[in-house]
Amino acid sequence: MKLTHIEIDGRDFVLSGERDLVHVMSQIEAAAASPPAFVDLSDGDDLVSVLIHSTSRVVVSVETDQQASSAQFEPLSYPSNDWDW
Repeated sequence: MKLTHIEIDGRDFVLSGERDLVHVMSQIEAAAASPPAFVDLSDGDDLVSVLIHSTSRVVVSVETDQQASSAQFEPLSYPSNDWDW
């Protein structure tokens, strides 16, 4: 299973697997290129409308179950220079 995250101005939203990601991204692009407009995001049961404007910061990421489970146990980097030996 894949989890799709859309982060808008620092707030993370998880999309349901039913949503067409390309369509959602097109809606966000159109809203950012026009006067501010709302884009609807849903996770299946819940719906949230987010006001998008030209300065909105949007990050889209897709992670698989394998990435999610391995991320719980393996940090991206070790801050070894902060440790006291």
